[in-house]
This record gives sequence, structure tokens and C-alpha cells, in this order.
Amino acid sequence: MRKPIFLIFVAMLLLPGCGKLHPYCVDIQQGNIIDTAMIAKLHLGMNKSEVNDTLGTPVLKDMFDTDTWIYAYTNQIGGGKIEKKKLILRFKNSKLVEIK
Repeated sequence: MRKPIFLIFVAMLLLPGCGKLHPYCVDIQQGNIIDTAMIAKLHLGMNKSEVNDTLGTPVLKDMFDTDTWIYAYTNQIGGGKIEKKKLILRFKNSKLVEIK
């Protein structure tokens, strides 16, 4: 009779600790990972091929506006707040004319 009471007592002591358990959340990175060193290599007048070699292929290319490239990036660590970054490049006559 004493063994079941002891087990119930131990279970009651351990159950409050279960509230501190959280499921594992995977870090999620999506899009183009672009750092400041890559952006520093950009300069106005570069052609599309040079920009592509420097930054890689953009995530978004509008098929109706081939002169605007959008590099988008999102990062979510451990199910927390989503960090968003966006780099917009505009070309004219296949030369880089604007960096946003």
C-alpha cells in the first residue's frame, strides 16, 4: 500500500516541471542571404551579369518588368519574430541605376 502512495507523491512533485517543456522549433531561413560585404561590392553601372555573379539569382523577377530585381530574405529563429529584409535593384539599358 505504501508503494502506490509514494509513486503518486513523486508524480505530483514532477508534474509542475512539465510546464517548462517547450517543443523544438526549427530556425527558418528563406530567400537570398545577402550580407553587407556583398552589398558593398555593388556599384551603379554594373551590368546584370555582374550583379548576378555578385549576389546570385534574385528570388523575384517580374516577367513584365525585367529591369527590376528583388532580393528578399526572411529569418525566423526558434519560432520567434520574423526578420525581413529586401533589396531592390533597378536597371536601365541592362545597367544598374538604383539600389534600394
